[in-house]
Amino acid sequence: MPRLSTFEQGVEYIDYADYPRAIEKFKEHIKRNGEDVAVCYNLGVCYQDQGDLDQAVVWYEKALQYDPRDGDTLVNLGLVYLDQGRDVAALSRLKQAADVEKDRAYPLVAIAIYYQRTGKLDKSREYYDEAVKREEKSGYLWYHYATLHEQDQRFGDAAQAYEKSTQYDSTNPAAYEGAGRCYYRLRNWRKSVENYEFAIHLLPDEPRLYIGAADALEELGRNERAVKYLWAARGLSKHDDDQVHERLLRLYPKLIASEKKNVPKKPEDTGEDK
Repeated sequence: MPRLSTFEQGVEYIDYADYPRAIEKFKEHIKRNGEDVAVCYNLGVCYQDQGDLDQAVVWYEKALQYDPRDGDTLVNLGLVYLDQGRDVAALSRLKQAADVEKDRAYPLVAIAIYYQRTGKLDKSREYYDEAVKREEKSGYLWYHYATLHEQDQRFGDAAQAYEKSTQYDSTNPAAYEGAGRCYYRLRNWRKSVENYEFAIHLLPDEPRLYIGAADALEELGRNERAVKYLWAARGLSKHDDDQVHERLLRLYPKLIASEKKNVPKKPEDTGEDK
């Protein structure tokens, strides 16, 4: 098997979210081969995902020096500017991306996110609707559109959009969690549990998913299973969670009452002869 180049090794480390090693490999690649749009873009991704926004800006801007019309770089740089509170610069870059990528949804989704974060929900909805016209089968699009519906307390629309997101991208646990959360608000406990369990399958180390599933199970009267999920959440938590304790204290009396109902009655209790 051929050995991976330093650039390819960096990309692999990104896939595993090992950003320090990815950065190390990309900078090693630059020493050997010089800069180009791909390596600068990927360094920007590493720093953005680590939360080092200033360094992300440096590398995304370098990437644009090599290709000023790279849509991915323009979108990411716009979103970093938005996180920095540089709203005018953010919108400018995002609109550039939308002009460059005329057939793809994601630049319009990014603009919709911009308006959503700045509180202009009607304007945000317009861009999501335009994005749907461009590329309806996009899990990324439907996930973010669902967050707008949820923010606007349109829980039915949000649940449907989260489920559409999972149809087109079945690997996003946040979409299943969102659907579980919205179905809970809609009092559709069965659908809530179903979606939380899909999320748990994809992200088994996240305590809040078990807590969400347990809440819906309790509403269904499946208290024993709810307790199992809460103990799983407690085992995963790095510190004692008061919310888990409160739920367990509420559920145990229900379990005891249920067990008492299932205990066969003695003859003296029924009035029968011994």
